[in-house]
Amino acid sequence: MRISTVISVVWLISQSTALAGPSQGPAAALPAGDGSARLTLPRTGGQDTSSGARPLSVQDALDQALARNPRLIALRRQFEAMQLRPAQARALMPPSFEAQIWQWPVDTLNPLNTNMYMFTIGQALPGRGKRALRATVAEKDAELSLAAIAVEARDVIDEVKRVYADLSLARREVEIHHGTADLLRQFADVSEAKYVTARGSQQDVLKAVVELSRLHEHLVTLDERERLALARLNTLLDRPTESPVGHLADPREDGTLPALATLQRLAIDHQPSLLAARLAIEHTEARVAAERQEHKPDFFVKGGYMLMPGQSDSWTAMAGVTWPDAPWSRPGLDARVAEAVADRATARARLSEVENAIRLAVHESYVRANAAQERAALLRTSIVPLTEQVVAVSRVAYEADQGDFLTLIDNQRVLLDTQLAYDSALSDLEQARADLERAVGTVLPPGSAHGVEPGVKELVQR
Repeated sequence: MRISTVISVVWLISQSTALAGPSQGPAAALPAGDGSARLTLPRTGGQDTSSGARPLSVQDALDQALARNPRLIALRRQFEAMQLRPAQARALMPPSFEAQIWQWPVDTLNPLNTNMYMFTIGQALPGRGKRALRATVAEKDAELSLAAIAVEARDVIDEVKRVYADLSLARREVEIHHGTADLLRQFADVSEAKYVTARGSQQDVLKAVVELSRLHEHLVTLDERERLALARLNTLLDRPTESPVGHLADPREDGTLPALATLQRLAIDHQPSLLAARLAIEHTEARVAAERQEHKPDFFVKGGYMLMPGQSDSWTAMAGVTWPDAPWSRPGLDARVAEAVADRATARARLSEVENAIRLAVHESYVRANAAQERAALLRTSIVPLTEQVVAVSRVAYEADQGDFLTLIDNQRVLLDTQLAYDSALSDLEQARADLERAVGTVLPPGSAHGVEPGVKELVQR
């Protein structure tokens, strides 16, 4: 039933009351038919159980994302291209070939009426060590590209886990709302029975309908959240946004996290962003060495054959050297070296910045995970059971004419809020764990409630 249907029910109840008048008695104010039938909520949500969608675990989602995510595929292709650069840096420049005609008379256009032809081949030779240093810079570029894959893969893993938790939470909240609707229908039956027997008021019946309308409004919002989370998850898995996703694994409350100091050490040693920052320093150091080597001269050699019709032919040879430190060229080389040195200082400063950011991210995620776990445990063991008991007592009191319907409805709202709070705490716990794993950048040690996740090599190879 849609929202318009529920509104129509409320309108019919009010119209029946107006038409019947106060003298018609309590039964005249009720619509015909079973009262529970008009309190049916529609099943919203993006989970299509009839479509045969397979269940999707977190690990299955991660495997698909790491293998098919377009961002990771693009970075892997980029890394494959970067691996080809060192060979380019080691190779010599192509040789040159020249042909010259000497002593071509100005009174003829025939090149055969000349006295000398020269054919020359030449080769430029970079100074000693220059090619090796350039190749080292290219290798560091490839290593940085490799580190970017690991960084992006950790980001994708974090996004998948967070979106998975959002989708799971939306679906669980839909189930909770439908369970609450079943409870409200029971309350409505009781209030209707009391109204028919003149033991209750008409407003009690209307309150149940209004409360059900509020649940319907919440379901519309939950349906929006579920569909958006479903679209984000499918996008991360490189699937059509409307692809159905089957049953999701329930979040886990158990499991203890390692000590904060242990996680901090793991992050410093294994976090892909820190590894990339260290590689950036090595890359700038290689650049500094390569730019300083440019002060060394380059060489070139040429050899040729001189063809002289009517005379003896001869060989030619030539060797040359560049002058990098010429007064007009040295300032440019010095500026390139200074730029590389400045980039190295920047990379070293950025490493400290990344280390501090990683430590803070680990600390914040650790605190959030522990707080969410404590909240979930408190709600599960104390608040939710006590609230359920309060609702049960309120219901018994209302049925025995010792309590009012408004108190029963208020207690039911508190129960709904606590149930949603418990599921929200579980979702916060899953997302905090995902952020913690992203900050640490590697598999958490035994003791945490997680399966084995891929390391840096596995992230790159997939």
